[in-house]
Amino acid sequence: MRVLNRTAITVVGAQPYIDWTLEQDADVNKGTLTVARAKTFGTAYLLPEFELEEDLQEWVEENATLLFEFQLAAWTDDESTWPAARDLQTFRDWFRIDVHSVVVDVPDDDIEGVEL
Repeated sequence: MRVLNRTAITVVGAQPYIDWTLEQDADVNKGTLTVARAKTFGTAYLLPEFELEEDLQEWVEENATLLFEFQLAAWTDDESTWPAARDLQTFRDWFRIDVHSVVVDVPDDDIEGVEL
């Protein structure tokens, strides 16, 4: 177990996102992903370690559209169904952000990932 020098945020869908998912068919895992699960489980993002809250908030503000579109694409790649307004205020209305200042990597194996 090791503490990582990262700040993490989790982005979890709020009611407007949940309402939108009800109107869409998920592209992946059709029939296995329920709205209840989509609401409960969010996406975790590992960010650089921020010492000041305002630096973290600035990062979120600068990357709100990227985060918003990633969350939408996780549900469907059909951009024609995405909301036209994907600005900071709409992002804040659609999602809850939780900040985690301590990130612990529990397994002993290396972290693997896919480059986006």
